[in-house]
Amino acid sequence: MEALTNLRGLDKIIVPIRLSSKSKIKFQCYPGVPCFKLCCSNLFLPLTPYDIIRIRDKLGLSTDEFLLLYTEPFILPKSGLPIVRLKMSDNEDKTCPFLGDGGCEIYEVRPLACRYYPLGFGLFRNRDKRTNEEIYYLVKEGFCQGLESGPEITVEEYRKSQGIPELEKPIKEWAEIIMKKESLGPIEVPEKSLQLFFMVSSNPDRFRSFVFESKFLDIFEVPEKTLEEIKKDDLKLLQFGFKWLKTVLFGENLIKRRKVVSSVKKIKPF
Repeated sequence: MEALTNLRGLDKIIVPIRLSSKSKIKFQCYPGVPCFKLCCSNLFLPLTPYDIIRIRDKLGLSTDEFLLLYTEPFILPKSGLPIVRLKMSDNEDKTCPFLGDGGCEIYEVRPLACRYYPLGFGLFRNRDKRTNEEIYYLVKEGFCQGLESGPEITVEEYRKSQGIPELEKPIKEWAEIIMKKESLGPIEVPEKSLQLFFMVSSNPDRFRSFVFESKFLDIFEVPEKTLEEIKKDDLKLLQFGFKWLKTVLFGENLIKRRKVVSSVKKIKPF
């Protein structure tokens, strides 16, 4: 199979064309493609909170074990918010730690960013319409021979084929937090706020302990039904955490506060 792009080797470009869910693309990747697995090296691969839960459970690890073995913290460039990314193997090619001879060894729970490839994705705030709009773009790499091959499909058809919509839904509010911070520009963020965002974004076990073992419930009113749900359901805990972050970081009244006593220091919003 001949290369279908005019890029060479590790050349990489982002095609400066905004795509919509109805835009059509051609792409296929399978073990028979000569470049199979070449895109699984030296990655800058952010993990969503839901990615962390799914991969952790697949590996049978605690959250702390997974984070220590397979991730490293990094700062999102536009928002300045801290999240985690997948840590590459310590070998010459800096391969993904889950890359085996036959391909991805955690394919069924592979990260959202992997599922999107070769598409890029972002949220755009339309201030006139006061809505969040999804935007897509194409990433081309010189070695990739899957581009422009296979049947023509829409961006939305490709997203569905990769199981993307059901993985995006649980983290919609998380993405909105990041986008809202980006829209505020380069303002200084209190260290405590960054720590809280990182905790909710990366470690549900520690966030659960924070809720039930700190003064959290002295400050916030949480219905008993919600408390029972977040004690045992990590996905429910995520949804609760995102609403709480919006409350404390942006002043949104999503989690009701109790009357704060003088001994409790109120968190300063962004």
